[in-house]
Amino acid sequence: MRDGKQLVLLGADGMEIAREECGLSWQRVADAFAEHGYRWADEDPHQEEFRRWVPGMPGLPVGADALLRARAAAREKDEGADDARELRGELLRLGVVVRDEKRRQYWRTPRMPQAPQQS
Repeated sequence: MRDGKQLVLLGADGMEIAREECGLSWQRVADAFAEHGYRWADEDPHQEEFRRWVPGMPGLPVGADALLRARAAAREKDEGADDARELRGELLRLGVVVRDEKRRQYWRTPRMPQAPQQS
């Protein structure tokens, strides 16, 4: 999918696999994915699942609030982009996907696929 100027790859479980700046034509990228049998989305198919992060927010995995605090501080620094990226990776390891909008952080935890019901 496309997120601003970034190409984002999502796994079948909704977890973010990769996020990179992309200077290519979005139509060419979409066509290339489709040609190889992958679905393409112009926006995040999980967009409605994101919740705005505020310090101390309940529902986050243990340790995620501290990482989001550190990431917010890193994003405020002129040279904090590398730190913010590294902290995004740490959050992914905890099962938390982060998206940024202006100066705000939003988060979601992908739902685990449900097992088929036995008859």
